[in-house]
Amino acid sequence: MRKLLLAHGSALSNLALFVAVDTGLFERHGLQVEAPHLAEFSSTAALLRSGEAELGTTGFTQALVDHARPDPLRIVGGSGKLGMALMGQPGLSMNDLRGQCVGTFADDPMEVLLHDALEAHGIEPRQTERVLYQSLGDALADFFDGRIAALTLIEPWISRLRLQGYDVLCDGLHAWGGEYPDTLLVVRKSFLDAHPEIVAATLRAMLDAQQAIRNNPREALRASAHRYPEFTLDELLAGVDAQPPVIDIRPLSRCILARAASLEALGRMHVTAALEDIFSFDLLAQTLAETCSPSSVVQPQ
Repeated sequence: MRKLLLAHGSALSNLALFVAVDTGLFERHGLQVEAPHLAEFSSTAALLRSGEAELGTTGFTQALVDHARPDPLRIVGGSGKLGMALMGQPGLSMNDLRGQCVGTFADDPMEVLLHDALEAHGIEPRQTERVLYQSLGDALADFFDGRIAALTLIEPWISRLRLQGYDVLCDGLHAWGGEYPDTLLVVRKSFLDAHPEIVAATLRAMLDAQQAIRNNPREALRASAHRYPEFTLDELLAGVDAQPPVIDIRPLSRCILARAASLEALGRMHVTAALEDIFSFDLLAQTLAETCSPSSVVQPQ
């Protein structure tokens, strides 16, 4: 079989996919894969929308935005949860953001977080100047130089900046009222229909990676630390504590659907009757059942 190109983001919420690639778990389940470096936030969406990548990890917003497209994405599992926040310059509060420039990333869950964080604090969108970035590097440069008052960020940047004296103005727990996903495992519907065995093998590899991270996070992070060259191992460990891997995303399905209203308000999508079709969890349920069945447990000799 040909090598699969996997789309992915850069947050620690993609760690399960990276560990599965870097420790050979995909190969163990019969798949040859490639997860190239992607410099811009829009790169993941472009790979999936063009069809160059048929599956991979991406922010939960993309499946919502693309739900009415021909051959839409299907959410078949999760990757990571939590780990998003609106960070402010030291000493700033949410109320201080009125009249200020605030940075975020288009076509990404962080854009929704900013919208909903402002709304949760009674700040109308027109009361701030929203600055949309394509790359994290450009956004951080403006933030560190004080050209923007606040910036939506992911782990492990949140943990690092908190130690440096920057403030968490609002995180997803506050904005959305409970636990939330960041990155999901998605696949194009046509590919899912044609190759369910590949999707099932991908899920098995990512479930194995999730278990490896939980069992020995330091060892798992060593395998994929090259994906996060700006950070020390201890910083990555702190980030994983704040943004853990989760492949069984089913309990957060309603949280995902609830974000469609904000995306519509941002002009990113139009909600249709096909919205709830974005979930396809049969293979996940089947894989989890096989993993937990007595026959899958190795008996001691």
